Amino acid sequence: MASCPMSNQHNDPNAPLLAAKCPMSNGKDAVNPLNNVPLNLSQSPNSNQTRVLSTKREVSTIPRAVSDDETNDALDQRSSSNWVYPSPQQFFNALTRKGYRMPEDQMGTMVQLHNFLNEEAWREVLEWEKRWNPNSTSAPQLAQINGKPRELTYKARGLQWANWAMPSRFPARRPFDRHDWIVRRETGELIRYVIDYYSDEPDEEGNPVFLLDVRPASDSLSSIQVKCRTAIGGLWGSFFESGSTSKDVST
Repeated sequence: MASCPMSNQHNDPNAPLLAAKCPMSNGKDAVNPLNNVPLNLSQSPNSNQTRVLSTKREVSTIPRAVSDDETNDALDQRSSSNWVYPSPQQFFNALTRKGYRMPEDQMGTMVQLHNFLNEEAWREVLEWEKRWNPNSTSAPQLAQINGKPRELTYKARGLQWANWAMPSRFPARRPFDRHDWIVRRETGELIRYVIDYYSDEPDEEGNPVFLLDVRPASDSLSSIQVKCRTAIGGLWGSFFESGSTSKDVST
């Protein structure tokens, strides 16, 4: 569960869907194939803009796998060994290009939310990678980001069917976004991670809450192995959860 770090700024129940949905992918212009962000995304004010927006970009904590073709990377991206988030101005320009009309005074908050969800997703990726190799001395790197908001994962589709069959047990929840991340391990192996983003009920103070379902895709032997170990570990821990020395390794 990921609680939004901005208090009381999205009390409208429809706001999290628009605020959280990543506008930085699937555009019609030439894009960087590593993250589907338009190349040379403008930092200039939009013609319909009425206020000045920040052009400052925040450097993430997510290590960036070096591309074989650095010409695909924007200059300010190449200057950092970590991924660099879009500025509020770039975020606004991307939304405008897609036909969204969002309040300009919310751009800063929306960028914070975008960055926060990505950081939470990466934290979950690291937890999975620790299960794969607890003794690893080199952190994994994020090589590629693919936004697929219109494509439901098999799991998300299955949960929707489960809600239809057993609504009292499975909530009616549809992810508002999906990302596929390609992660490079220290061995050079590329692993695909699937991330479903859900909106949950607001907390007691009315702040939006998000659920991130992060897991390795079942398209490699190592991913299947670590998912099986995690599932078995969770079941084994549940048998002894009443004991004082046992730990549940599931997340």
